[in-house]
Amino acid sequence: MLASGPAGAESRLFDPQQGKKIGRIEKFVAADAFKTGTRIGGRTLSVVSVNFAQHFLGVVEKDIPAIALSRRALRYTADDGWLIKALGGEHKAILPFLAYIHHVMETGDAAVGHAGGRSNFAYVRSTVDGRLWAVHWTVNHADEWIIGAVHVPHPELDWPAGSRLFTSGRERQEVLPGGSEVRSEH
Repeated sequence: MLASGPAGAESRLFDPQQGKKIGRIEKFVAADAFKTGTRIGGRTLSVVSVNFAQHFLGVVEKDIPAIALSRRALRYTADDGWLIKALGGEHKAILPFLAYIHHVMETGDAAVGHAGGRSNFAYVRSTVDGRLWAVHWTVNHADEWIIGAVHVPHPELDWPAGSRLFTSGRERQEVLPGGSEVRSEH
């Protein structure tokens, strides 16, 4: 079960971290960028999950705007429902373009995304079924990328403390009584 932090302690769900500025991208073709065996940021993409392939490899994005991507580390283990609520709802939790995820992977350094076995993830809407999915990526023991996707909310999946969540940065932080953090637009 989820916790909002130690009783009576001033705590937060998210540990905000330095974000990443990404410039405008003219075109992004997911099938080319996320092809097994492709090099991304000096690492080979060794695994593309079935769910990711079915829901995201057909995506072609054009005229992708520049963004100041927000990055947060989870202070506590949390499920999707709690995270999405804390971000202010689905519309604020969604990362609108797969190209941003690919760019984070291209940086290939732990200063932006985890590159040592811990989870990175972002909420992305599938054009196939219209559902919200958590796209997650990590580096395995062989120093290769793995990317996958799980439907949201997933009844049997909690994101462990230390996982990094990437969003578009359209929300602001509010700390509520009991230490929970909620983000909403200005």
